Amino acid sequence: MKKVIIIGAGLSGLSCAHYLDKTKYDIKVFESSSRPGGRAKSENINGYICDVGFQVLLNNYDEVKNLGVYNKLDLCYFDSGSLIYNDGKIHKLYNPFRHPFKFLSSDLLKIVTIKDIKSVFKILFRNTSKSPKTSTLFNRMFSKQARYYFFEPFFKGIFLNQGLTNDSSFFHKIFKKFAYGKASLPKDGMSKLSESIIDNSNLDVSYNKKIVKVSNNKLFCESGEEEKFDILIFAIPVRNINKILNTNYKTEYFTNKTIYISSTLKKFDKSILLIPSKEISLNSIQCISNVSNSYSKDGMSLYSASTLDANKSDNELLKEFNMVTKISKKDSKIIKSYTLPYSLPSTFSSIPSKNNHYFCGDWNVEPSIDGAIKSGRLLAEQINE
Repeated sequence: MKKVIIIGAGLSGLSCAHYLDKTKYDIKVFESSSRPGGRAKSENINGYICDVGFQVLLNNYDEVKNLGVYNKLDLCYFDSGSLIYNDGKIHKLYNPFRHPFKFLSSDLLKIVTIKDIKSVFKILFRNTSKSPKTSTLFNRMFSKQARYYFFEPFFKGIFLNQGLTNDSSFFHKIFKKFAYGKASLPKDGMSKLSESIIDNSNLDVSYNKKIVKVSNNKLFCESGEEEKFDILIFAIPVRNINKILNTNYKTEYFTNKTIYISSTLKKFDKSILLIPSKEISLNSIQCISNVSNSYSKDGMSLYSASTLDANKSDNELLKEFNMVTKISKKDSKIIKSYTLPYSLPSTFSSIPSKNNHYFCGDWNVEPSIDGAIKSGRLLAEQINE
């Protein structure tokens, strides 16, 4: 039986381990940190669950479904639709596919035109991917108001792409997932996804194993440990592959920053609040503990507030949070701040397999939870052949 070592216990590495043929391979996963999940993980900060950056898990991801772990996650759902902040007021935009009558009675119909509604149906039921960029597609299909108040802030937050320069085909896929599915969080945080994959597949994962060198079918850990292998799979960011192999593969990333804030006040129900204003750097705010009360403690509320401007200070973001939510500074405490310079890949690499070295990650498929899992599955299928 050949020995396979997978470097990285993120979603792509765990997916690859799940799909590899256990009758052919002895599989071990080495993770450099103390927890699995990669960028899709959580921390417990003094009783508060903080996901590493604001994240949602759609309940209709094909790859997650195929792993058979949805029923292990105890999903808690956001409300369908969004809240929109405009000139100091907050408006409710209902999902027209789930709440058509509420949508039609909404005051947001003042900014959503008949053309916008027709365009939504075209996107859902026709191939409208003629525009290469999402921004170009938005300009072609939606009114200025609809772009400004909903489509731009919502999808900038999803793609972490200020200019919405990503391929419009990816927008089509994600838009349909949101239209037909529901955004959720695992009850006990995003780490539950990777933990469920490990438990469901009975994977052998070793933590605090930082690999510093690979040579002659042997890898070397920072601790001084050595491990032999027949097949080595790199399921880590490209920059970390470069460090280990002394290569120079290129991948660019989008950045973002998320702060978690506690308060005695509970607002926004289970909705995501979009902030389209160019004068405010925050892109969205949500009361996470309204979605799952496990995220908070002692009856407190836990909010997450995110921006694409990773250079903003915590105090600047807290000031914006206080202004938008009308929660006083005295009643808001920063629990944790995450500045993420490598949030989502903006360019993609295809690193060819060489000898017994293989590679997977969302950076070679698509920047999403489903993309990371798909990358691991495709590589496992290739190796199994």
